[in-house]
Amino acid sequence: MKSKTDISEHIEKCGERLSRLCINLCRDHHDAADLFQDTCLRALKYYKTYDASQEFEKWIFGICVNTYKSTLRRLYNSRPLLFGSNDEHDEFFEMIPDDDDTATHEEYKELLKAVKRLPEKYRVVVVLRYFNDYSEKETAEILGIPTGTVKSRLNAAKVLLRKEMEHEE
Repeated sequence: MKSKTDISEHIEKCGERLSRLCINLCRDHHDAADLFQDTCLRALKYYKTYDASQEFEKWIFGICVNTYKSTLRRLYNSRPLLFGSNDEHDEFFEMIPDDDDTATHEEYKELLKAVKRLPEKYRVVVVLRYFNDYSEKETAEILGIPTGTVKSRLNAAKVLLRKEMEHEE
């Protein structure tokens, strides 16, 4: 039988990556904290349905993305700036690698800004694929969409990012 201790241990193991995913999705510290908490509560509620033969992190990331989407839909009209902080010094930029090369650091920061501005359906696949190192197939499983859709969204996102980065120069 699965216990609350089991899920606590699972969440503790992937908590940092889950937190980063929340920040990447929400782009705002406070919304990310809410999303993290909502995800954990849903995972606890539905833990009895978790198939232990599957990777826990993928399962909870799927819950996180679905929670994000449902929250976004529910609150879309009541809070227009939801999940869209304009603060350039938020946690999204914690992913910038420590590097002595200032030019590389600034280019990476500009890329992260461009990713933050992507439409949600593109940003989610980019975040899962490139910032969380999931394969296209794993990203598709987490999102519950076909792998071909992930590939087309990644390609569209790359085109948008390229245009955005060229525009910045």
